[in-house]
Amino acid sequence: MAYFNHAFQKMFVGTATDSETGAAIGFQTAAGASTTSIGFGEFTFVDPKTWLTPDLIPATTVKCPLVLVSGSIHPNDKIGPYHGGYAETVKSKTINPKYVSAFYRVDPCPAQQAQLTVGATETSFETASCTKDFLCGETYNLRVDIKGSPVLRTLTRNTYYTAAAYTGCCAEDAIAPVAVNPLIVYVQWAYQLLNSPLINPFIQVNVTYTTDSGTTWSEIGDGTSSKANLDLLLGYIQDPTSLPTVDPAAATDGAGLIVTGAYVDTRFSNCTFYPNDSIIAFLEPVKLYASEVDLNGDPCAFNGICVNQGCPGYQLKGSGENIIRDLILTEGYMQQPFYTGSDLRIREITNGTDVYDAIDRFSTYTRYYLQHSVPRFNNPSGTFDNDQYLLEIVTAGTDTAFEDFVEAWLANAGSDCVLSDPYGCPGECVYTEPVVVPVG
Repeated sequence: MAYFNHAFQKMFVGTATDSETGAAIGFQTAAGASTTSIGFGEFTFVDPKTWLTPDLIPATTVKCPLVLVSGSIHPNDKIGPYHGGYAETVKSKTINPKYVSAFYRVDPCPAQQAQLTVGATETSFETASCTKDFLCGETYNLRVDIKGSPVLRTLTRNTYYTAAAYTGCCAEDAIAPVAVNPLIVYVQWAYQLLNSPLINPFIQVNVTYTTDSGTTWSEIGDGTSSKANLDLLLGYIQDPTSLPTVDPAAATDGAGLIVTGAYVDTRFSNCTFYPNDSIIAFLEPVKLYASEVDLNGDPCAFNGICVNQGCPGYQLKGSGENIIRDLILTEGYMQQPFYTGSDLRIREITNGTDVYDAIDRFSTYTRYYLQHSVPRFNNPSGTFDNDQYLLEIVTAGTDTAFEDFVEAWLANAGSDCVLSDPYGCPGECVYTEPVVVPVG
């Protein structure tokens, strides 16, 4: 095992693309090329004995140890008359293919908002339990919990809110409570959720209904906590008779809520960027949970309303926000620290701003990881040991030439390590899109 319980990490920028097709072409395969010919955004393997690129395509015979090399991100080789060498290529330790323990790819994935539906909506209208009858003279409570890094960053805790909806008095001549227009309940729930400063920065709540067996759906308001939308919902609460008619006795009618996680975190531009800026809230979406509860907050005291977790929230993968920090760490190990002091002009003087040209913080990238070990045959402690290294190669997309070579190289050396199944994206979620009726 290594002295440390982790692998030393190093990043290689291979983001070169074809100017016409945009395909990733960072991996260079020309045989006999020296390290001095590897340009910005390019990477390759070289023989540590000759420091020249072997015949990589087709890789039918290459099985010897190689060194991974990528071009420097710095166009200026010197800072002032004395400090130079910044245009030197970035190199790994010698990689013995027999000591490669992992080789895998991580694809970029967009963030996915969380969304849940309450009651009858476009995705749940056919479920009988979703068209619940709300009786007159009753109060119905809906608890919504919001969790995740955006909430913790804002409030230093997770948050929740219990909205209570009163259905109004029964008719004086009523023998038993009767079902009322379900929009009376949903509008009150939506108004209270959107009017609460504890949760309204993290959600949008749309009130939806149908009167033709789900063929068409309409929404009341725009789902936001804007004054116009809150005034509209409040008007319906004060005068329930003005609500669209949804007959609880009709099998063709139904209503519900669409609750969507919605949060935007503060992001600073490159000029004032610091690598210790928090990006957790930017990368991770909020998580939503809802249930109908009784007065004591117990969701199990009765048969609650239908709540469907339609779309779970997924974190953004492959963001330049993450990757640029790995690049800054690699630069720091190479004695090229990223200046974070108060006078940001020094960052420009010391080539620190070159990381912005290498990695766009607002883009996404494909990442390859190659983990290998370097044995310590001469160890002062007298114990056989080895160091682990995790090499991160960042590309502008899938680089099939690089994948094919590494797999052939490892196979030629007798290694059973092959490209693992890529860490791909989850299945695309089908959102319930509100059909908004204009406010007012």
